[in-house]
Parts: sequence; structure tokens; C-alpha cells
Amino acid sequence: MEPDEQTENLERVSHRISAAIVEFIAGCHRFHADTLRRHVASRVGSIAPGSADRILRDLRQRGVIEYKVISRSQSLYEAQVCPKQVEMPLS
Repeated sequence: MEPDEQTENLERVSHRISAAIVEFIAGCHRFHADTLRRHVASRVGSIAPGSADRILRDLRQRGVIEYKVISRSQSLYEAQVCPKQVEMPLS
């Protein structure tokens, strides 16, 4: 696979995972990391372990979503600010 093609594929998958996370967080609720991962997998298909977690943190850093860690040991989070409806197609 060419480097440009690989970059394009990574960006496409990252965008789809981001859209699934924003969709999930829009419910403004408490959630466990495993529940988020299952939601993303149901929308995107098989993903690398940790991808949803990494992109969740990236979206927070970029100000797209906001959440609070309720219990690190239980991987329990709470959405703080519901994201506005974002045009992020899943395909």
C-alpha cells in the first residue's frame, strides 16, 4: 500500500469512528468505555483495539465533545456538553 493511500485510509476510518462517537455522545449520559466501543464497532465494523478511546480523547482535545471521568477504574464517563448535530457521514 502506498503511503498516500495508507494515510487516506487512516483518515477515512478515523472520520467514521469520530462520527460514531459524536453520535453516541449526543445522548448526554453516563457511559462505560466498553459501551462506547461496542457502539462504534456496530457502526464502523471491526476496529483496532484502543482506536475509539484514542479518538474520543482527540475529539475532546479539539473541543468537539466534552466529558468527565467519573471512575477511571470502572472506565465510567459522563458527557458534559452535548455536541451540536455535526455533519459527519458514517460512510
